Amino acid sequence: MKADSPVVATTLAARSGHKIGVLTLNVPAAMNAVDLTMVNLIDKQLARWEKNDKVVAVLMRGAGDKAFCAGGDIRQLYQSMTAEGDEQYRYADDFFRGEYGKNYRVHLFSKPLIAWGNGFVMGGGLGLFIGANHRVGTETLKLAWPEIRIGLFPDVGGSWYLSRLPYPVGHWMGLSGSLMNALDCRELKLIQYALRHEQQQDVLKALRQLPWGGNVAENHHQVRSLLHGMEAGADELPASQLALARDDLKELFAAPDLPAIDRALHAWQGDNPWVKQGIENYLRGCPGTAWVVMEQLARGAQMSLREVAQWELVLAYQAVRHPDFAEGIRAMVIDKDYQPRWQHAAVTEVPRRWTEELLQSPWSADNHPLRELPGWQR
Repeated sequence: MKADSPVVATTLAARSGHKIGVLTLNVPAAMNAVDLTMVNLIDKQLARWEKNDKVVAVLMRGAGDKAFCAGGDIRQLYQSMTAEGDEQYRYADDFFRGEYGKNYRVHLFSKPLIAWGNGFVMGGGLGLFIGANHRVGTETLKLAWPEIRIGLFPDVGGSWYLSRLPYPVGHWMGLSGSLMNALDCRELKLIQYALRHEQQQDVLKALRQLPWGGNVAENHHQVRSLLHGMEAGADELPASQLALARDDLKELFAAPDLPAIDRALHAWQGDNPWVKQGIENYLRGCPGTAWVVMEQLARGAQMSLREVAQWELVLAYQAVRHPDFAEGIRAMVIDKDYQPRWQHAAVTEVPRRWTEELLQSPWSADNHPLRELPGWQR
C-alpha cells in the first residue's frame, strides 16, 4: 500500500527472522474515520498476514495523536441516505454489510493482533478496535459508543460487549455515549493493557526482539507478558471516572426499565461533571435509539457474537431507512446546528411499533448477507 493510502501496511524485521506487521489507519484529518474502501483494505491485509508464516504479530494503530478511529465516515452515509433513485441506500447498505462481515473477521485473526487505543476510539472504530485479541489503551484514550447522539445505535458488536458489562455500566454507556478512559476500560476488560502513547515505538522495538516461533499460543503468551511488563502505573493515567460515579449510577439505574431510567436522568441534581455530561448527551439524544439500546442489552446477553453481528446488520439496514439517523447526522455533522428534530420528542412518545420496525429483518435465515459467518470463541 502506498504511503498516501488511507490504510498503510508495513512490516518490521524481527531478530528471529520473522516479521511484525504494522497496519495504520491513515486519515488523521478525519480522525481516521473508516469508509468502505478502508474496511476492505484492512480485511485484505489481515487475510494476507494471516496466511504468511513469516508474519507472527500485527500492531494496528491510527495515524496522528488524536484518534485510533473516531468512527465510520458518516458523511458518506448521509449522502447515501439522502440520494435519489437507485443510488439511495446503496452505499450505506454496502458499507454496513462490509463493515459487519469484515470487522467480525478481525475477531478471527489467530495471531497476536495489538490494537493501539490512543485518543478517540468510538463507534465503528471501536467495532474494529475491540475485535483485536490484545487491546492497549493510552493516557488519552476516549472510548465510547456515542450513537445515541446521531440516531443510530451502539453498532458493530455493541449488543454483545455492552450486555456483558456489570449492570448498569453497559446501560450507561449505551444511553449516554460517555467517554471512558484507560483505567476504567481496563477494569471493565474492554482493554487488557494501559500504556503511555509515547511507548509505542518501544513496544515495536521490543516485539522485534522476542524469540518468535511457530507456536501461536506461545506467541500470544509472549505478547501478554511483554505488554503487562510495560504497563503504565495508575499515577501515569487519568483517575477513574467510574469509581466516583458509582453511587450516582446506582441511583439512576435503580429500576431497569427505560421509563424509570428516563425519569431518574431528568431529575438528577448531582454535581459529578462526568455524569452530568453523559446525562446531557442522553437528553439531547434520540429517544428511538434509547429503546433500541434497551433491546440490544436484553437480547445481546443471550446471543453469540456471530448472532449479534447478523442481528445488528438488520438494525443497521432499518436505521438507514428510518429518518432519525439521517437527521442526527444532519444536525451534528452536516449543518452543525446541534438541534436534531427527532421523530419523537421523548421516550414515552415512542410507540412500540416504531421499535418493532427497526427490529424487523428484511431477510430470511437462508438469504441473510452474513449467514455464512463462522463461529467465534476466545
